[in-house]
Amino acid sequence: MTREVMISVSPGETRIAKFDGGRLTDLAFERERAEGEITVGDIVFAKVMRVEPNINLAFMDVGTDRNAVLIGYDAEPLGDGGGDDNGRGRRGRPRIERLVDEGQSLILAVAADAVDNKGAKLTAKITLPGQHLVFITYRDEIVFSRQIDNEGERERLREAIQPAMPERGGFILRTSAVDLDPEVLREEAQSLADKWADLQAQAKAQGAPAVLMKEETGPIRALRDHLSGKIDHIIIDDGELVGTAKDYCKENSPELLDAVEHYTSDVPLFEEYEIDGDIDRLMSPRVPLKGGGWIVIEETEALTTVDVNSGRRRVQGGKEAMAFDTNVAAVKEIAKQVRLRGLGGAFVIDLIQMREEKNMIKVEDALENAMKGDPMPHRVGEISDFGLLEMTRKRASKPLARTLMERCHPCYGRGARLTLETVGLSLLRRALKLRPTDTVKLFASDEVAAWLAGPGADYLAQVKEKLGVDVTVDADSDWPREKTDVITTLVQEAPADEEDEKPETEESSDTETEPEEDEDEEEEE
Repeated sequence: MTREVMISVSPGETRIAKFDGGRLTDLAFERERAEGEITVGDIVFAKVMRVEPNINLAFMDVGTDRNAVLIGYDAEPLGDGGGDDNGRGRRGRPRIERLVDEGQSLILAVAADAVDNKGAKLTAKITLPGQHLVFITYRDEIVFSRQIDNEGERERLREAIQPAMPERGGFILRTSAVDLDPEVLREEAQSLADKWADLQAQAKAQGAPAVLMKEETGPIRALRDHLSGKIDHIIIDDGELVGTAKDYCKENSPELLDAVEHYTSDVPLFEEYEIDGDIDRLMSPRVPLKGGGWIVIEETEALTTVDVNSGRRRVQGGKEAMAFDTNVAAVKEIAKQVRLRGLGGAFVIDLIQMREEKNMIKVEDALENAMKGDPMPHRVGEISDFGLLEMTRKRASKPLARTLMERCHPCYGRGARLTLETVGLSLLRRALKLRPTDTVKLFASDEVAAWLAGPGADYLAQVKEKLGVDVTVDADSDWPREKTDVITTLVQEAPADEEDEKPETEESSDTETEPEEDEDEEEEE
C-alpha cells in the first residue's frame, strides 16, 4: 500500500497528515510553545515539593505556574540499587515514598502535557530519540523494535552497537536501523550517550528547577518524528522546508530523498486532499457508520465514553445479527477515531447488547485487530454482562480537540446551560431575600431581561407586591446569560432623639451562576 506524508506550513503552525493506502491514519499539529511552557519530550531538573503516599505520587516544581506530578510507577527506575526492595511495597508495586524525598532534585522527562487543571506528568524513564536509535537511561540493554524479527539481523545490529554501550543505559533500535552500516549506528549511539552525559553535567551546574533540554517544535520536529520508515511520497507546501527535508533525508534517510515533493498549487494542500473537511468532522462527537448507525464519542474528566447506535441499519438474520454487524463496524471506526483524535486514557464502549458469546469474542478480536497499527500502547478488555467493552490507550499529548478548541464560556464545558427561566427565577429569589427597601434594581443579560418582561412578568409583579417597592430590570448586552446582580437602597428610620440619618446603600456582589472550578491540583493515580 502507498504511504504518504503531507506537511503544510503556515505562520505559527505546521500540520502533518499521514495516509496509508489512501486512508488518513494520523494527524498532528506542531505549534510554537508559549513562554515557560513544558511539553512532551522535554528533559527537566525538578525538585520534589510534596510526597503523597496515599495516592502514590509526588508533586514536582518544574519552574511553571503549576506543579507537575511524578507517579510511583513512573519513578520506578529511581529505586535501582536502592535496597533489596528497590522502592517497592509489599505487593511489589513501586511506592513513591520509598523512591523520592521532599527537597530532592531529579532529572526527569515530561511524559504528558498539562491538561486543564492538571499539571504535566513526569517520568524517570528518560529516552533520547535519534534517527535510528533511542537512548534509554533506565535499562542497561539493547532492545529491538518488534518489526525487526530476523534473528540474524538482530545479532548483526547487536554486535554493531555493543562497542558504544555506556556504563549505564541502553538503546532501542528502530526499524530504520535494518541494513544500516555499523559505523553509522555506532556514531549515533555515541552521540546520544554524550548528550545524556552533557545533560547530567548541566543539571549539576544549574540547580533545580530548570529545563535542561527542550523538545524540537514546528517543522524540525515534524521532519524528525514523521520522516521514518517506508514512505512513498512526502508532499510539502513550503519551499524552505522542502530544502530542509532534503538535507535531513541526505543525512539520515537517503532512501527517502526521491520521495520529497514540493506542492506548488494555488489550492491549499489540505484543501486539495480534503483533509480540512476530515479535521472539521473530527471535532464532532457524532460519527456516522458505513451502512447505517453511528457512534457518539464524549470526553469526560475521568475517561472517554463511546455510545454505539444502530439507527436504521438493516441486516438479515434478526436482532443478534444486526447487533453484531453494527458493533463490528463501530469498533473498527472507534480504533480509527481514537488515533486521529489523539485520545488516551480509559475508554468505555457501550455496545449494542449481544446474546451469543462467540459474537462477543469476535467483536473483541475486531477491536484488537483494528488497533494493531496504532503505535501507542493499548489494551482491550472483555465485554461485560452489561454490554460494556473497556479499553486503555497511552496518553502522550493533548487530544486534537483540546488543541483546536477551548471550553465554551456559556456552558463552561458541560455541553448544557441554564435555561432563561432558571436564571430569571433565581434572580427573583435573590430579590426576595432583601429587607424592605426604597428601590430594587435587577441587572441581567438581554435575554433574561426579556424573559422577565415577557413570560416572567407575572412572577416579577408578585415580587414587587411582596417587597412593597418598585422593582426595575436593567439589561446589559455584554453579560452572559448566567450573570445577574441586585442593587438596593435601604431606608432606616432615625431615632426620635437623633437627627435623620442618610439612607444606606447596599450593593450585592455580581453573581454568575457557574460550576465551581476545582483549584486543587492534586491528581489521583
